[in-house]
Amino acid sequence: MTFLSRTYARWLVLATAAASAGLTGCQGGSTTGPSPDDAQTDFISGNPRSPGGRDNAEGDAGGSTGAGGGAGAPTADEGGDGGAERAITEADIIQVHDGKLYALSQYSGLSIIDISRRDRLRLVGRYEASGLPFEMYLRDGIVYAMFSSWGHYLYNAADGSYTLEQTSRIEALDVTDPANIASLGSFNLPGNISDSRIVGDVLYAVTFEDGYCWGCSGTRNTTVTSLAVGDPAEITVVDQLTYDDEDPYGYGWQRSVSVTADRMYVAGIEWNGSDEGHSTIQVIDISDPGGDLVEGTSVEAVGQIQSRWQMDEHEGVLRVISQPGLWWNNAAKPGVQTFAVASSQELTPLGYTELTLPRPESLRSVRFDGDRAYAITAEQTDPLFTIDLSDPENPAQLGELEMPGWVYHMEPRGDRVLALGFDNAAAEGALHVSLFDVSDLANPTMLERVHFGGDWGNFAEDQDRIHKAFTILDDLGALLVPFSGWEYDEGGNGCGAYRSGIQLIDFTADTLTKRGVAPARGQARRAFIHDERLFAVSDQEVGTFSIDDRDAPVATADLALATVVSNAVTTGDLVVRMSADWWTNRAQIEVVSAADPARAEPLGRLDLTTLTSGSEGDCYGSGLAEARVFVHGQHAYLLWPTYTDWSKTRLAVIDLTNPAAPRIASQRELPFTSNALYAGGYYGAVLQAGDAVVQAGSTLVLRNANDNYYYYDEYYEGSSGTGAPQPSEASLEIVDLSDPSSPAHRTVALPEGAGHTGLQIDGTTVLTSHWVPLPDDPTRARFYLDRIDVADPSAPVVRAPVNVPGSLLAFDGASRRALTVDYETVEFAAADYVACYGVFAEARFAPTNQNTWEGPGVCTGTRRTLKLLDVGDTTARLRDESALPDNRRIAQVLAGDDRVFMYTSGNYVVTESGRENSSGILVASGLAAGSIDVATEPLEDLDYGWPILADGARLVISSYNPPAIAVLDAADLDELTYEIKGELSSYTHRVTISGDRALCSLGHYGLEIVDLGD
Repeated sequence: MTFLSRTYARWLVLATAAASAGLTGCQGGSTTGPSPDDAQTDFISGNPRSPGGRDNAEGDAGGSTGAGGGAGAPTADEGGDGGAERAITEADIIQVHDGKLYALSQYSGLSIIDISRRDRLRLVGRYEASGLPFEMYLRDGIVYAMFSSWGHYLYNAADGSYTLEQTSRIEALDVTDPANIASLGSFNLPGNISDSRIVGDVLYAVTFEDGYCWGCSGTRNTTVTSLAVGDPAEITVVDQLTYDDEDPYGYGWQRSVSVTADRMYVAGIEWNGSDEGHSTIQVIDISDPGGDLVEGTSVEAVGQIQSRWQMDEHEGVLRVISQPGLWWNNAAKPGVQTFAVASSQELTPLGYTELTLPRPESLRSVRFDGDRAYAITAEQTDPLFTIDLSDPENPAQLGELEMPGWVYHMEPRGDRVLALGFDNAAAEGALHVSLFDVSDLANPTMLERVHFGGDWGNFAEDQDRIHKAFTILDDLGALLVPFSGWEYDEGGNGCGAYRSGIQLIDFTADTLTKRGVAPARGQARRAFIHDERLFAVSDQEVGTFSIDDRDAPVATADLALATVVSNAVTTGDLVVRMSADWWTNRAQIEVVSAADPARAEPLGRLDLTTLTSGSEGDCYGSGLAEARVFVHGQHAYLLWPTYTDWSKTRLAVIDLTNPAAPRIASQRELPFTSNALYAGGYYGAVLQAGDAVVQAGSTLVLRNANDNYYYYDEYYEGSSGTGAPQPSEASLEIVDLSDPSSPAHRTVALPEGAGHTGLQIDGTTVLTSHWVPLPDDPTRARFYLDRIDVADPSAPVVRAPVNVPGSLLAFDGASRRALTVDYETVEFAAADYVACYGVFAEARFAPTNQNTWEGPGVCTGTRRTLKLLDVGDTTARLRDESALPDNRRIAQVLAGDDRVFMYTSGNYVVTESGRENSSGILVASGLAAGSIDVATEPLEDLDYGWPILADGARLVISSYNPPAIAVLDAADLDELTYEIKGELSSYTHRVTISGDRALCSLGHYGLEIVDLGD
């Protein structure tokens, strides 16, 4: 935490400005005197958009711009016979127990759903966590939930700073009362979890650090940790082993794990930069029931270990199939190795054979089954190789079967093998399930293959976990395959949509029959049968289906695990959420109680499909994902662009009188460009304050200007060569919604100028500013304050422009004072571009040598000064001024109540300590007191922090790494306070303030609430 007195802050700002070019700093003005209209002043400023004042961002060089359990989910890895007393348990993202479904979602954490009554799904508990859910175990009413990317801040009371640590976390959650899930204990692990097992009362976790995660080791390594979890309130580390990865080129491959009751085999890809790639298999003895880890021997695989299925211990023999080289070099042949396992410390090579391939191909998948093994290689076609391991000293390649596509995962079933795979050339779908007859190892045959999944199908899991999703129901003769993918619309309009669901396939010993699909919203992850219903679990919902007719599953119930929220606004005791889901290409309005705005199931929802129907060529919600949402009373207003015609803006009024059944009250197309929805516009050195849209009750006002396309003729082809700026034509578009069933629109022209700033609102008065270059000197300009009263939107009152020094930052109608920022162009000789940008953050360097851009030249910089004014009806009077630092970029301006917050950054100058680019906030006030006061606060504690809105005397800041909300409190400029208020599941799309709560819209991560109070 850093505090800076306003006296020192003001001196620093002024001294920096003066020292940068040997000029004077601020000039105090009288705080009392006659009204503005008694003594009019002709204010002339430097034109921030003149050719000489053009900043580097326009193109000059020399500076920087700103539990259904799949068939492959056994209770233990194949191999080893540690006995039932030390049975191996694998984690999963779902568990089913005692009439409840426990489901982990990357968007909503842990959800507990009552499934005891058919066709009635009821959410009975939820536990949201600041991390990415990995998997979980359920034991005796305790969920051991594992999370990766767990970011949290640690407060250092000594210096008031925050330190970010990002690790993985295991949470022991008491779920005996689902409505009140309690955390009993937790433990942090380094890096991200890549695998885990529970053996007895010991949880073994394998984590991977890539050298880039916060709080992690600076080098890539794999750590194996044993944790005692017998007492969930006292999760303790028993032992830990760490292995540096042989990965000098930093590709960061994770290691795979194969586990028996006595041993753990850990291996991953190693690459030394040549065409050779291999793996070291590290053996770890885990036979101690208490969890002690004993480092065993290691053996070299001839090739790479890319999945757990390539390593298998069976009857005292470790079998390994791997291929040397990397994916671009498949000339080396896969090899089969066997090792006698005397103990974890002693493995002796037994046998080796090199597979004979019909052509150079890459090893894609492996599976062991007793004294057999199956290997798949692929290029354009996909050979299946059968291997006899009955004599471990002499592994023998017996058979080969060539087929199209390739196989991703295999599940042995005696003399049959079921397999999942890909074949992008298949017209019936890119995914497939295949059935192989391997009763004669020398002559394997493919009995059947069915395709599904559309043109771009995929599976949610990697090869180490795909077996948990591939559900084989032997008693029903059915396969359940979760999948997702992309399909283009058949209409040929270039649009498409994600498709997701559970593919049903019937199977016998000799046949496969493709049946229907149970659709899912979000990426389908798991499927199982319970109470004669098919359950489909995705990241966003749980759905149940009747499969009496397996060709046509019938939806019987659904429950949202997460909701998509792109925007949320409050009106009275309701919150209106905007949801635009790219999985379904549909948008909807959801209405929830303000007392529980984050709940997944709303009070009511309105499908907005009718608003976009008939818009040929419009895709993905036809721009509704970018809709601006406003509310007034019992109505919500939506404004959004139309991608097929940017010259129009669309409007819809939503009636919220009945929250359970919101309806469209009216809709219309407005005759102005969709650019009016955004506060864009390129202005070079001009500081932008305000928005593109402001609201006064039931009236919306938008700024419609061509500023977004402004550039100087002098620098672009087809120009007149005069260097004079093109005039900016601007207008206010006033939308009167006092009659929700019949919106009215009118246009009010704004004075012509070189540019117009954003809109601000004071009561019913809309404020903006514009500037006009002097006719005889285009490097200088006059700025004007524009005020339009929209109390009666059918007859807005346009007041006379008032000449002011610079562009508008803030205005207070009660005191009739304005805070502006003035501009002055400064030109001087600089030794080189570093010297130029060392003085001015906003500058243009013109070197003498245009070919090399080295050596001396002319630096043209823009000096900016805050100015406080008394504003009358036709004139303004200067009260005070304060120079802004020349060497700071100001990227964003947000105005609160008598507080203007400016986000600043360094000027990217190389110094002895490196390249400086520290960010911070400069706060200015003075509208109430009548004199300017400033203070500054660095943003060193919040990585990638960005101001998002001003609320009174506080600034709300969003962080991206990790996602969090912080508040800069500027109520007392002598002592700015900066505090992280809450961590989030994802970065924010938009934030709305409701009292002391921040409603954070997180897209697919829903809506999260952060308490901004003390």
